[in-house]
Amino acid sequence: MNIVLAALASTLAAIAAAGTAVTITGRRQPSRPIHRQERVIFAALRHNDPSIPVQVEDVLWTSTTLFTLVGEGEAYWTHFAILPQGSPAVSRLTAQPGVTDLFVAEIELTNVPSAALGMLRLRHRLGLTRRPKGPLPTTLDHVEGRRDVLPTLEAIGHAQALPRSMQVTMVNFLEYPAITKGDAADGRAAYLRYGRQAMRAVHGVGGQFLFAGQITSVLAAPESPAWQEPWDDLAAMIYPDPTAIFAMEQFPFYRRALGDRDEGLKRTRVIVTRAY
Repeated sequence: MNIVLAALASTLAAIAAAGTAVTITGRRQPSRPIHRQERVIFAALRHNDPSIPVQVEDVLWTSTTLFTLVGEGEAYWTHFAILPQGSPAVSRLTAQPGVTDLFVAEIELTNVPSAALGMLRLRHRLGLTRRPKGPLPTTLDHVEGRRDVLPTLEAIGHAQALPRSMQVTMVNFLEYPAITKGDAADGRAAYLRYGRQAMRAVHGVGGQFLFAGQITSVLAAPESPAWQEPWDDLAAMIYPDPTAIFAMEQFPFYRRALGDRDEGLKRTRVIVTRAY
């Protein structure tokens, strides 16, 4: 009996230790400062000097753009920032000298439990999920489905040219089609099914979730005609290096989810950034 009780106590202690590790890891995720809020302010700025970082108080996250990964044309925006809802710094952010265009929106954040993120991160750190090894794509001939939601070969070349030690954040602008019910909710549901598998794949290659949410109101519309069409959602993921995203397709579960991605998107722009 004593042996059974000792084994049970040891098992319970191991479970408690694992739970503690997951909780601590989840609380240390980079998304934590952002997702303490229910709503935040997202700002995209075009500055005539891209080398100047955004410097305002209360900022939760900021980055400078590098290049467009998915979508046509240049990245256009030079800086992105997230601030708490109602922050007085929003007006100072948008009034900075040198800003030639801006897009400011309120985002209702998607609730992603920190424990789930902690589990995904811990699994990778323990080696239970590993980044697949394989060459970078040199052609898109093997790719099935929509080409307009994939990185271009030019973008792949840009990513390869960056230092492998550079951590990058990819900001996703998302618009959904009306699939059956006549509104964007249908497209969003399909994309979220894909998003759950993409989250697994991002963490599988060593990346981390940063934020995701629905645009509830536009506080400042951009002047650029190329950016005046409305977006539905915004999301961002962190990758350990600029080419890590290309390894995701080697996960079978991720490939199976690509049909939901193609169905759920009307259009998208993905911009590679360097966060501060």
